[in-house]
Amino acid sequence: MKTGILLIMIGIFSSCATMKDGSPVKKVVQIQTSAQCDDCKERIETKLNYEKGVVYSELDLDTKKVEVKFNQKQTSEEQIRKAIAAIGYHADDVKADVTAQSALPECCQPGGHKD
Repeated sequence: MKTGILLIMIGIFSSCATMKDGSPVKKVVQIQTSAQCDDCKERIETKLNYEKGVVYSELDLDTKKVEVKFNQKQTSEEQIRKAIAAIGYHADDVKADVTAQSALPECCQPGGHKD
């Protein structure tokens, strides 16, 4: 009986530890990018999926929005935007790093992808 109560208490405290100010630890955000092609998609998703705290990322090329699920205790929306900019792409209002952008393949540069 004591073991059962102890397990219930541990479960309650564990679930409380996953909350911060009443907010879930995991969050999903959509960020507008300047991605243009499948290479851009692969580059952004691969980089973001290796960022600390990112659970997954998926870029929709039709809308150019990347959906990112992340752990708020390990990273933030702003850090994710900066990571995208560091790859060479705009991320909402964060402009792409000019050096990284110029190092992208020609098709991934602004105006480089022709439909």
